Amino acid sequence: MLALTVRAGDYITIGDDIVIQVLKVGDLCRVAIDAPRELVIEREKVHESVAETPECIQRVRKSSRNRARNAGMHTEGAKKRAAADNETRF
Repeated sequence: MLALTVRAGDYITIGDDIVIQVLKVGDLCRVAIDAPRELVIEREKVHESVAETPECIQRVRKSSRNRARNAGMHTEGAKKRAAADNETRF
């Protein structure tokens, strides 16, 4: 997954024929997507109202949880706890 920091007015391109423009940022983010008509674009909540959560979203959610859990290990407190755990193991 690629995570980007963007500002209102920025553009993101995917391949040669998909352009995402960031219209508004804040509590909500508003984007405009220009893509070929044959490409299905759905918000997660709309899709889930008529079907199961797509596998691609489940995969991203799982990956995000793993990254968040691993990021916590890089804090000073987590490092000290890990070191203490290692000292008490035989």
